[in-house]
Amino acid sequence: MIDSILSRLEKVKGGRGRWTACCPHHQDKSPSLAIRLVEDGRILLHCFGGCSVDEVVGSIGMSINDLFPPSDIGPKPAVKPAFFANDLLRIIKFETTIVSLLASDVARGKKLSETDLNRAKLASERIFEAANYANV
Repeated sequence: MIDSILSRLEKVKGGRGRWTACCPHHQDKSPSLAIRLVEDGRILLHCFGGCSVDEVVGSIGMSINDLFPPSDIGPKPAVKPAFFANDLLRIIKFETTIVSLLASDVARGKKLSETDLNRAKLASERIFEAANYANV
């Protein structure tokens, strides 16, 4: 099932059970979706842009049930994604690079465009979301 999900996403990077990709639900130009395949076969998703799991899977024509391995044992529990520090640090590293590049432009006297300002705001939101997720 993981291959089916990954094939429907853009800019997929990673491997060995952990990936990042562009979120299919919002206009994502840089990866903000974290994907994990855990040992019991569940697929965990978290959009650092704020999209719900329902919105993400719905955008690729799937449902929440597709994130769980087939089982004859009752209803699936609601699970908060458990991402490792590496996943969070990868997002933070990427977004701080964006902020650093924009800050460098400002330091050189360049006036930031509306697009640049919006990207800086998005980077800031993603950094704080990742830090809050990690309870930092």
